[in-house]
Amino acid sequence: MIEVHSKGGKKLNKKAIILLGLLVMTIFSYSAIVTDFDFYSYIREKSEAYFPEAVQLRRHFHLSPEPCFKENETSKFIADYLKKLGLEVHTGIGGTGIKAILKGKQDHPVVGIRADMDALPIQENTGLEFQSLNKGYMHACGHDAHIANGLIAAKILSQIKEHIPGTIVFVFQPCEEGTPDGSPTGAERMIKEGVLQNPSIQAMVGLHVLPDYPVGTVIFKEGPLMANVASVFITIFGKSSHGAFPHEGIDAIYAAASAINQFQAVISRIKDPKEQAVLTIGKISGGVRQNVIADRVEMEGTVRTFSFETQSLIEKGMECVLKALEISLGISYRFDFNRASQFVKNDPALTRLLQSLFKKLLGDDHVLTTSPLAIGEDFSSYSHRIPSFFFFLGAGNHGKLHNPTFFVEEKILQYGPMLLACSAVEILTHTPQMVFTKTPLLITFVPCISLQDVLLF
Repeated sequence: MIEVHSKGGKKLNKKAIILLGLLVMTIFSYSAIVTDFDFYSYIREKSEAYFPEAVQLRRHFHLSPEPCFKENETSKFIADYLKKLGLEVHTGIGGTGIKAILKGKQDHPVVGIRADMDALPIQENTGLEFQSLNKGYMHACGHDAHIANGLIAAKILSQIKEHIPGTIVFVFQPCEEGTPDGSPTGAERMIKEGVLQNPSIQAMVGLHVLPDYPVGTVIFKEGPLMANVASVFITIFGKSSHGAFPHEGIDAIYAAASAINQFQAVISRIKDPKEQAVLTIGKISGGVRQNVIADRVEMEGTVRTFSFETQSLIEKGMECVLKALEISLGISYRFDFNRASQFVKNDPALTRLLQSLFKKLLGDDHVLTTSPLAIGEDFSSYSHRIPSFFFFLGAGNHGKLHNPTFFVEEKILQYGPMLLACSAVEILTHTPQMVFTKTPLLITFVPCISLQDVLLF
């Protein structure tokens, strides 16, 4: 029998030998993924070389925008492109969604890169030579650029897969913008159908273009980045009568106007002023003609918050307003408060890791932090399930998001692929130091116990 002793001559017990073995295995597993290959110089060089192709791809998608869950031709083009790169491609996930798997020199760890595909029901008015050919639809939120960024990142990484220390999963997602009826978005549907499994994705990265910031600038923050989004649907039922005899009816339009005014008191007088929130009624319709008391009004709106507590407070406040009007005016109502998406949150460890990377790639002056933004993004569905990082990429000053005149500066297509590809490699390279590895027990012990502690355990 072989006896193992510490430096001081004490005999090591069985637990110490096991822990020492775990420590050695962890060290070897980490060293196994360290490589001398200069990923970042290679990716930067290829992002510049493939810039003309990225422009062509973006213009192709901009010419042929397709709306929520109808991204059929878009999805087919993406799948064909990825298959030619040699990726394992799965289609039809959550409708038109795509999952493409790029296996590196080892199966684990696994990181995902997500891009959204859907366009908006907006008539384009940019005057671009490649303006939308699909009347009534346009890429007014930059998803055409997102797709091009994802495809070029996949092309670059597929050419160096023998060096990649893990697996990268590319997720091309339908219906980020949401459905008119408030039903589950593309992210939720893809997750429900298993996009995060087989292989099990351990971290997710995504980006969104943002106007009013220079191209080559990234904007983000740790923790909550974007808002909870709730879709509000209200119907107020009154009683019709002649407009000359309002006392014989119950005016649904008057009740709706009263409700809208009082909803704002929920924001200004009930919510804690330190908590950010927005309540907007964006659509209202009712009545049949000018001399008839309306017996029905329909309203639609959105509520944006940065905590679940504030979201619930506003929902209850709106319901109280409607109940009070029911008592005082005699109306009845239907109130649906649909939680469309949660707030996007950035994992602290990933944020610090990629902030450092972005400063190396872009320089300190081009890496900015922001306050939480009231816009929503269903990337939140990933960020509340696995460690995630989402950032904005400056798109220049050419209109606002969701506007008929919006477009991105094409130089953005040189930065997007580089940042996505480098982020994926950086996460894979540092996964043994992160909390989401496949063997969390090792990561619990190794940083906390010194070698001397193990030997004397």
